[in-house]
Amino acid sequence: AATAKHLYGVFPIYKPAGCSTSSILKKIKSNLGTDKVAHSGALHNYSEGIMVLGIGKAIKYVPVIRTHSRMYLVRGMLGVATNTYDACGDYSRVSPYKHVTESGMREALNECYVGKIEQIPPVLPSFRFLQRSKLFESRLVPREPCQVTINGIEIVEFEPPSFQLHIHCMGRIYATSLINDLGDILDSSAHLTHLCRVSQGDFGFREALHYQDWTEDAVKNNLYLPSNDPELDNPQK
Repeated sequence: AATAKHLYGVFPIYKPAGCSTSSILKKIKSNLGTDKVAHSGALHNYSEGIMVLGIGKAIKYVPVIRTHSRMYLVRGMLGVATNTYDACGDYSRVSPYKHVTESGMREALNECYVGKIEQIPPVLPSFRFLQRSKLFESRLVPREPCQVTINGIEIVEFEPPSFQLHIHCMGRIYATSLINDLGDILDSSAHLTHLCRVSQGDFGFREALHYQDWTEDAVKNNLYLPSNDPELDNPQK
């Protein structure tokens, strides 16, 4: 796709569960005939939702987009903790959970997870090393606390042991750590079972391109770019 090499802008796509961010980038780069494509926030294999990509000169906007607001729907399960904090890991602790109430969970969320908070990343890396057990324990993630901002968090569904949360945050958060730590706060255990990024910045499902639309024409017709950029012409949107 010769003309695709001259495209510039950002565009949202929908990432389905069951594929990696790197495989999606590889597919889109192949479809468009250019290596100048970057994402503004990866999603794990088991996760789905909105990913915003930059193409051409607009790759420079990717770091900025990473700081924009995001909304997530996350599902967790009480009573079991895992060594990766998600459903891909091995059980590390089993705890009672029937004492946990919806009002108790809501109180914990409002007290501990609204505003600027510090999060510690998961102890172990995610699923990528699970099939290579000899490497698994040796690939520990540095556990330096990082500050994140959560604008709001609410319970969407509470059917113990399962529960679902809606999270509105600024930039990156560790949803796995949030669910794991919430279990500890509630004197139980918990791990993440599913994550969906509902939006990133101004982009949601309505604007996102699905797999069949990862073509040069579709991308060209769905590019966005700030109109006040002196280096670039006014884009299509």
